[in-house]
Amino acid sequence: MAILVLAALTMAVSWSGVFLPLADNINIGAAIWWPLLVIGTAAACWFLRDLRALGVGIAVMLAALATGLLIFRPLLKSAPPMEHRTQTIRIIEFNMLKSNPQSARDAEWLAAQDADILVLLEASRMQKHWGKALQDKYPTMVSCSVHYPCSTVLFSRYPLLASQSLAGDGDADNRKALSALTATLDVNGRAFTVLAAHLDRPWPMGEQKDWVVPMRKAAAGVNGPSVMTGDFNSAPWTHAVRSIGDSGNFRLATGFATSWPARNSAMLRLPLDQLYLRGRVRAVDVRTGPKRGSDHLPLMITLEIPGGSGDGA
Repeated sequence: MAILVLAALTMAVSWSGVFLPLADNINIGAAIWWPLLVIGTAAACWFLRDLRALGVGIAVMLAALATGLLIFRPLLKSAPPMEHRTQTIRIIEFNMLKSNPQSARDAEWLAAQDADILVLLEASRMQKHWGKALQDKYPTMVSCSVHYPCSTVLFSRYPLLASQSLAGDGDADNRKALSALTATLDVNGRAFTVLAAHLDRPWPMGEQKDWVVPMRKAAAGVNGPSVMTGDFNSAPWTHAVRSIGDSGNFRLATGFATSWPARNSAMLRLPLDQLYLRGRVRAVDVRTGPKRGSDHLPLMITLEIPGGSGDGA
């Protein structure tokens, strides 16, 4: 019965995260505590002999299963069918860390990967050291702020059709505004949109809540084949992050891939860096890259999108 009471309290806190950002923090570790919750409630039911107590136990176990279905719903979304003609895009998303001691070498490594699009976070303060090397390679560069230094930057080999710096007039480099941008690119005649973001931490006082509403609005404003990627500083199965993806009908592509802290083994890292797909976009390969000078691992992404007029297909 003690196990059932503990399970009920855990689920109550988890569900209250819909309204209380601090309570939502418990869902960051749901990939660990939810399986234990199901196993624990099942074991408790096995040992219960009183029929009324067993009925309560079964109800708690069913509630635990329902909680898992809700929390991990982003893993269950299916993709629409692809068009007959497709083209491949390679993207690297990387939180480079402002205090990265080897930022220049990491920039050289990024250039050597020859990706089509780079989404870089915590990047603004190091641009004087490495920015030119990437600007020489990539003709398109978009920052998350027009007037202030901004830590979210996108580089692309494809021409820019439209962009929006979502930090507005705030100083996103010092967490005084949302560090995010949208860029619509011309990929061989096909419009393709990237929503890139770096959210604040949700702990210790739930600071991330200020950026959830504008991120929902940004996600809802995206059309056509698109991706949303970045450092969400939380797990994809929290109520806050899940609501952002739902706003734009995005589906999670990174699954349980973990990226932070880079020094830990995969089982002891959190999936802070995430990739979401919208529309006719298919993930061919999504994995974490090698450890560099940052405390995050990069995401190495290969996608298929609908073919364009100039793709030769």
